[in-house]
Amino acid sequence: MPAPYRWVILAVCMLSFIQVHVHRLAFAPLIPTFVADLGITYAAAGAIQTAYFWTYTLVQVPIGLCTDRWGARRVMLVFLSALCVGTLLFAASHSYPASIAARALVGLGAAAVWVPGMRLIAEWFPVEERGRVTGLFSAGGGVGGTLALVLVPWLAERWGWRLAYAATVVPVLVVLALIGLLVREREAPGAAAPRREGALWRVLGTPAMWPFNLTVLFSYGGYFSMLTFLPAFFVRRLHFSGAQAGLVTSLITAGTIVSWPLAGYVSDRLGRPKAVYLFSQTASVLVCVVFALIVPGFAFGGAALVAVATGLLVGGMITPYVMVIDMFPRDLAGTVTGVINASCFAGGMVLPVILGRVVDVTGSFPAAFLVAGGVQLLALVFGAFIRERRKP
Repeated sequence: MPAPYRWVILAVCMLSFIQVHVHRLAFAPLIPTFVADLGITYAAAGAIQTAYFWTYTLVQVPIGLCTDRWGARRVMLVFLSALCVGTLLFAASHSYPASIAARALVGLGAAAVWVPGMRLIAEWFPVEERGRVTGLFSAGGGVGGTLALVLVPWLAERWGWRLAYAATVVPVLVVLALIGLLVREREAPGAAAPRREGALWRVLGTPAMWPFNLTVLFSYGGYFSMLTFLPAFFVRRLHFSGAQAGLVTSLITAGTIVSWPLAGYVSDRLGRPKAVYLFSQTASVLVCVVFALIVPGFAFGGAALVAVATGLLVGGMITPYVMVIDMFPRDLAGTVTGVINASCFAGGMVLPVILGRVVDVTGSFPAAFLVAGGVQLLALVFGAFIRERRKP
């Protein structure tokens, strides 16, 4: 196939990743509704959100192994079909246990886009393009998160939350058709898969892998925790409407549409992805403190400016994924990405519940944001120990 076909692959991966983030964040603006209607605590609402991450995290390593063995296209088709089922079940749920179970199925279905996508990028793009391409792929997540935070509460106010949430299944069905029609493997599934036993243990047994695992665990855990509770913070503390709260929170994800590709481009140009990452992590610590101590005194405009700045400053979060793939042969790309992504979402699985508990005990969202800042500081510390790829 001609070289330009790699951009078709990237476009389909981006569209798929949009759906992942729509469903990752679509529940966040609905938290005030669930707390009021079901009479649950914020910790319980955090558990509904993190149920997505339970299954998402648990299957990352198996998905990496399956992708290297059977190919990205097949894995994506199977799991995104499960996402459709989970979406409809969540929209139809009428109890707390049913909501938890449906969110867990949504997380399972969303789990097989990033890892297969990174495998396709490793197959189709040369090393010198991977930083910017990974950034563009990630930007799909920014688009999806923004759409979820803006459109879901807006539609919920007009249609009710059930129909609004159920409508998110339609673009997933479109993406499934595009994957089936357009995605092809550059290498035959299984042909380049690691046939020697112990491929997973080779990855886990590499000491340089663990600083990557730990830094993304705390970095993304802190980031997703903030996004989970910012809409409720804006509604309860700053008295925004649900649509306004979703809009301001979405400015963070909208900023990443720019900052993730930009961080990848800068890391490619400078050959210094670690520096880009450490800058981003420093910014992540600071913005948590700003949301905790300064934003409570702001009106809509001030909160919106802080949200925009946050999104524009945290783009370096994606660079560890580029660096870690370069540490291993291409035939391990799926396995490596699965391992680091499991670490990433272990944080997303636990930390929103912890932040919700802080809110329940203290009655203070700012206190929870300070905890998130401490989590981001841990990510910065472990980030100082990651290995940077050498310039060619």
